[in-house]
Amino acid sequence: MAEVELFVFLLFAVVVLAAVGLRSGVPYPVVLVLGGLVIGLVPGLPSPVVDPEIILFVFLPPLLYSAAISASASELRANAKPIGLLAVGLVFVTIAAVAAVANLVLGVPWAAAFVLGAVLGPTDPVSAAAVLDRLGVTGRSKTILQGESLINDATGLTAYRLALAAVGSTAGSVLDVSLEFVGVAAAGIAIGLVAGWIFAHLRRIVTDPSLDVALSVLTPFVAYVPAEELHVSGVLATVTAGLYVGSRSLDIIEPSTRLRTLAFWESTAFLLDGLLFVIIGLQVPTILERIEDADEVTLGLYALLIFAVVMGVRALWMLVVPTILHSETTRAERVVIAWSGMRGGVSLAAALAITVDGFPNRDLVIFVAYAVIVLTLVIPGLTLSTLVKRLGLQQSEDHKRQDAEARLKLTQAALDRLDELEGDAPDHVVQRLRDRYGSRLERLEARVEGDHDEGGQTDIAQAGKLMAEMIEAERDVLRDMRRESAYPDDILREMEHELDLDDSRLRARIRL
Repeated sequence: MAEVELFVFLLFAVVVLAAVGLRSGVPYPVVLVLGGLVIGLVPGLPSPVVDPEIILFVFLPPLLYSAAISASASELRANAKPIGLLAVGLVFVTIAAVAAVANLVLGVPWAAAFVLGAVLGPTDPVSAAAVLDRLGVTGRSKTILQGESLINDATGLTAYRLALAAVGSTAGSVLDVSLEFVGVAAAGIAIGLVAGWIFAHLRRIVTDPSLDVALSVLTPFVAYVPAEELHVSGVLATVTAGLYVGSRSLDIIEPSTRLRTLAFWESTAFLLDGLLFVIIGLQVPTILERIEDADEVTLGLYALLIFAVVMGVRALWMLVVPTILHSETTRAERVVIAWSGMRGGVSLAAALAITVDGFPNRDLVIFVAYAVIVLTLVIPGLTLSTLVKRLGLQQSEDHKRQDAEARLKLTQAALDRLDELEGDAPDHVVQRLRDRYGSRLERLEARVEGDHDEGGQTDIAQAGKLMAEMIEAERDVLRDMRRESAYPDDILREMEHELDLDDSRLRARIRL
């Protein structure tokens, strides 16, 4: 099978496996990894030859950027302390713990053991979010997990490169390493701010949606590549650029353009993530074959041991550190954060990039890293949703009330502006708009006050169901028009687009 055909096949597998996961309620990263493992066991099917530099360059910047532009910079700042502790402190503790066990139990030399620890140090920015988003989890725990996964990649990859240098006997003293780490991080952030500022101003003057998407695609690479060429943190440069642009999206991007660009990033991130997860599963049989005199039972026990160390250190950290530092996180939030330690694409790329000549126990290190990635995706991934439900961390009534209060302020501002412009349009036009916004105002006030009918439904929920039926009636007529070719296609496509916008807006705001 040619490489292009294999790539198309893998994309098709991503779509099918993700659909199975969504229909079954199983987090799609878990289905993709297990599906890739099954595909890798098919006789005669070639395993893709993965260049780690390609993964780091093609996959990492857009994935980090897509996560960063949707993150809240203000909420990340408000939770900077727990995020920093997890993204830096926990990563270093995990690296040290994994290295110690790998050296003492697996017999891996210290430098190589630290490489394994650095590979497994950072968490995946997608897996936990996929579960939490599906369950409607909001608030502090999601913000902390999101911020941790955005920043700890920089910590893990920097430690990884220093550990590789130690294997090659080119690392400096502890002081040199510490200063280098701080300098790498600071320079990466500075480059990211410059790239974000440049592209924010470029996108301010661009009105064409296609050009805006093109500029958006270039942003993470323009931040990542110069940083990597200067041997500083490309991860932090990309994340910083994404946070900068995302925080200014209302000022620099027109509404229709913003919708199209965000939709592009959602689809792109999904496909890139899906390919990475499938590749993880595909690589496991190949790595296993390369280990001479491999004892599957012993290798499995090694993987389970390192998995226990990775998850155990995280659980112990969340049990001890927040208590000592008097964290504002609740016990339930700490439990969910502790169990959301999935590893993924960054760990995969780092494992594949172990190409130092004479690297001791290379195949063993890579296999253990791969196996732990799979275990951290499958075991927490299959149980996290149950844990979240048991702990009651799904979207709270207070969050729903805050959502309604924010929308209430926007609606009231629109009505106030309408009063100011009353003389600029006929009375019947003004009254029609006042009725429309007044109806919305009443529904939002009912949600804030928590008004329910005898069946426990709010007025806004009942209105939402009626509006959904009305939209579906419009779709039925539109289908008839299309079958009968009664009107030009461009008119029908525009009407279809408007109905889709109404439907998506309804589902987002009414939350049927």
